[in-house]
Amino acid sequence: MTAAIVEHLDHFQRRVIQDALLDGSAAYWRRRAEAFEWARPRPGDFTGRATQAELAEIDRRCVTAAEACRARAVNAPLDRAEFGVLVDEVAA
Repeated sequence: MTAAIVEHLDHFQRRVIQDALLDGSAAYWRRRAEAFEWARPRPGDFTGRATQAELAEIDRRCVTAAEACRARAVNAPLDRAEFGVLVDEVAA
Protein backbone atom coordinates (compact mmCIF):
# COMPACT_ATOMS: atom_id res chain seq x y z
CA MET A 1 0.00 0.00 0.00
CA THR A 2 1.08 3.51 -0.61
CA ALA A 3 1.89 5.86 2.25
CA ALA A 4 -1.17 7.98 1.42
CA ILE A 5 -3.51 5.00 1.77
CA VAL A 6 -1.93 3.95 5.05
CA GLU A 7 -2.22 7.52 6.37
CA HIS A 8 -5.87 7.67 5.26
CA LEU A 9 -6.66 4.35 6.97
CA ASP A 10 -4.92 5.46 10.19
CA HIS A 11 -6.94 8.68 10.20
CA PHE A 12 -10.16 6.73 9.51
CA GLN A 13 -9.47 4.30 12.37
CA ARG A 14 -8.86 7.18 14.79
CA ARG A 15 -12.13 8.85 13.75
CA VAL A 16 -14.11 5.62 14.20
CA ILE A 17 -12.69 5.16 17.69
CA GLN A 18 -13.28 8.82 18.57
CA ASP A 19 -16.89 8.56 17.41
CA ALA A 20 -17.40 5.41 19.47
CA LEU A 21 -15.96 7.11 22.53
CA LEU A 22 -18.14 10.16 21.93
CA ASP A 23 -21.23 7.93 22.04
CA GLY A 24 -20.21 7.04 25.58
CA SER A 25 -20.07 10.62 26.84
CA ALA A 26 -22.80 12.28 28.86
CA ALA A 27 -22.33 15.53 26.90
CA TYR A 28 -23.19 13.73 23.66
CA TRP A 29 -26.45 12.40 25.09
CA ARG A 30 -27.39 15.79 26.56
CA ARG A 31 -26.90 17.38 23.12
CA ARG A 32 -29.08 14.67 21.56
CA ALA A 33 -31.80 15.42 24.15
CA GLU A 34 -31.60 19.12 23.28
CA ALA A 35 -31.99 18.29 19.57
CA PHE A 36 -35.17 16.33 20.27
CA GLU A 37 -36.52 19.16 22.41
CA TRP A 38 -35.77 21.60 19.60
CA ALA A 39 -37.59 19.36 17.10
CA ARG A 40 -40.88 19.47 19.02
CA PRO A 41 -43.75 21.19 17.19
CA ARG A 42 -44.34 24.80 18.31
CA PRO A 43 -47.19 27.21 17.85
CA GLY A 44 -46.64 29.13 14.63
CA ASP A 45 -44.72 26.32 12.91
CA PHE A 46 -45.83 25.45 9.40
CA THR A 47 -47.43 22.03 9.78
CA GLY A 48 -48.82 21.45 6.32
CA ARG A 49 -51.72 19.01 6.47
CA ALA A 50 -50.76 17.47 9.80
CA THR A 51 -53.69 17.08 12.16
CA GLN A 52 -53.60 18.07 15.81
CA ALA A 53 -53.50 14.37 16.70
CA GLU A 54 -50.49 13.83 14.43
CA LEU A 55 -48.71 16.85 15.90
CA ALA A 56 -49.45 15.60 19.40
CA GLU A 57 -47.95 12.22 18.50
CA ILE A 58 -44.82 13.86 17.07
CA ASP A 59 -44.51 15.94 20.23
CA ARG A 60 -44.92 12.84 22.43
CA ARG A 61 -42.22 10.96 20.48
CA CYS A 62 -39.80 13.90 20.73
CA VAL A 63 -40.39 14.19 24.48
CA THR A 64 -39.92 10.43 24.95
CA ALA A 65 -36.69 10.44 22.92
CA ALA A 66 -35.33 13.45 24.84
CA GLU A 67 -36.09 11.73 28.16
CA ALA A 68 -34.33 8.56 26.97
CA CYS A 69 -31.27 10.58 25.93
CA ARG A 70 -31.14 12.33 29.31
CA ALA A 71 -31.37 8.95 31.06
CA ARG A 72 -28.53 7.69 28.88
CA ALA A 73 -26.49 10.77 29.82
CA VAL A 74 -26.89 9.94 33.51
CA ASN A 75 -25.63 6.42 32.87
CA ALA A 76 -22.90 7.35 30.38
CA PRO A 77 -19.67 5.57 31.29
CA LEU A 78 -17.42 8.52 30.45
CA ASP A 79 -17.26 11.98 31.89
CA ARG A 80 -15.68 14.92 30.06
CA ALA A 81 -12.20 14.48 31.59
CA GLU A 82 -12.07 10.75 30.83
CA PHE A 83 -13.25 11.37 27.28
CA GLY A 84 -10.52 13.95 26.68
CA VAL A 85 -7.82 11.57 27.92
CA LEU A 86 -9.09 8.75 25.71
CA VAL A 87 -9.30 10.97 22.62
CA ASP A 88 -5.73 12.15 23.25
CA GLU A 89 -4.58 8.53 23.53
CA VAL A 90 -6.35 7.56 20.30
CA ALA A 91 -4.92 10.57 18.45
CA ALA A 92 -1.37 9.66 19.46
